[in-house]
Amino acid sequence: MSSGVGVPLDPHREALLGHALRLSWGSIGFGLIAGSVSVASGIADHSLGVLAAGLSVLADVTGSIVLVWRFRTERSDPARAEHVEELAARAVAGALAVIAVALAFESINALIAGSHPGSSSLTVITAAVSAVVLMPLAYFKRQTATRLASHALRGDSTLSAIGATTAILALVGLVLFDAFGWWWADRSVALVIAVVAVIEARTLLTAEHAGD
Repeated sequence: MSSGVGVPLDPHREALLGHALRLSWGSIGFGLIAGSVSVASGIADHSLGVLAAGLSVLADVTGSIVLVWRFRTERSDPARAEHVEELAARAVAGALAVIAVALAFESINALIAGSHPGSSSLTVITAAVSAVVLMPLAYFKRQTATRLASHALRGDSTLSAIGATTAILALVGLVLFDAFGWWWADRSVALVIAVVAVIEARTLLTAEHAGD
């Protein structure tokens, strides 16, 4: 295994890697708490929109864990940067695919059964906090990904953005249900997010393959 000797890491890139690591650790810390609460409350209230947000956040945690490994590896062994970037991109794409399958399955089942979502205070608060935290996190990840030319981090920024968007749409779905009785709005939101996740996973894999 290469030790990285003779392959010095540019100071500017090393600083960017440090920033990327901090963003990834932040995603892990927040995601473990918010994602778990969202999934639990979404299941308890039969709210697929909130469940979708929770799954998205937990998938973001998975992607961020992979990225911590990816960026730490480049810092210690720059010669392996391209290889670990490719592996990380595939892992993030896999997380997106898992979200898509889970949400599509649950959404279709709920639409067929005609089940109605609930809207407890915990469900609403968790979704609101997720939206507020994840949207700026996605923005900063996307900026850093551009500077690092990292498809993997760009894909992870999409996971954060999906989590934020799903949380917002989940709140909208709950409002529509409470105001107009549109029980299907929450389910439809989750199904749309599943489609978006598939598209983003394919885009990520295509971009990584094009860079080979």
